Amino acid sequence: MTSRKLGIAVTTYNRCDILLSGLEAIKRLTSIDYELVVCDDGSVDDTVSALTRHNITVVGKTNKGIAWNKNRGLFYLSQHMCCDTIILLDDDAHPVLMGWEQEWIAACDRFGHVNYIPPHYRESLLAGKMTATNPGVGPTVGGMAIGQTAQALSCVGYMDVRFGRYGHEHSDFTGRFARAGFGGFKYQGLTSIEDVYYLIEGGIELVPSESSGTPHDLSQNGALLGQLANDPIYRSPWRTDAEMRDFLSEMPIAFWGAQGGLIPPREAFSASAYLTQYDDVRDANNDALEHYVRAGRSEGRAYGRATE
Repeated sequence: MTSRKLGIAVTTYNRCDILLSGLEAIKRLTSIDYELVVCDDGSVDDTVSALTRHNITVVGKTNKGIAWNKNRGLFYLSQHMCCDTIILLDDDAHPVLMGWEQEWIAACDRFGHVNYIPPHYRESLLAGKMTATNPGVGPTVGGMAIGQTAQALSCVGYMDVRFGRYGHEHSDFTGRFARAGFGGFKYQGLTSIEDVYYLIEGGIELVPSESSGTPHDLSQNGALLGQLANDPIYRSPWRTDAEMRDFLSEMPIAFWGAQGGLIPPREAFSASAYLTQYDDVRDANNDALEHYVRAGRSEGRAYGRATE
């Protein structure tokens, strides 16, 4: 069980003190090696500088909403760090038991996807003891802590960025896992068939915090949730080419490795523009295209664009 490579992504927005307390708990109570990334949704408090002081990897630039922010962590840990099990934590979802991660790894191995729900949600439980071996089963998920294997994630994709700032992105996400055969199933209740999901306690407790979401966001996204119910299961972390470039630009430079940076927009490379921009290339009588492919990209040189 512990041979699985674990990744933990913590999402945050303007809650520096709560975040740092949670990160300390993760460090103190996690019993195996893990990869950690903090996904910052454009905080304007001391969050980024505090993370820098603690030498913690952080991704994110601007406020994009919960779905986009959680996708930062899912993408970084699955595509860059090649983690087998990925746990998403809100900044106010703190581990409280030594070895807390073992329940998450075991549950993800069994079900592909699993959710935490806090005590005030548990009146909706239909069965189970909230453990990896005897998980809770119920129709409600909270989104505060979510686990999945990279294998299951490859079938389902990412959170749908159409949910914007706040509300129901986690419900859609878990619902799509269940549609793909992970983390839940259909259940015949007394009056109707409903979707139910696997739930664990997972050594997590919520600390008091204030939400930045609004009732309007929640209501609007509730309608969207129904509209998207029959869309294809797999969702990319972006919807357009422009969003892709924006999203990928937020990844650490090490993500690109030998590629040497972002693939440029689909515009024509101009040798003359490149030589005009870079005197050293021109003065050395280098071929512009050859230099860009061989060295310019890895050096971070701008893409020479043709003019109409």
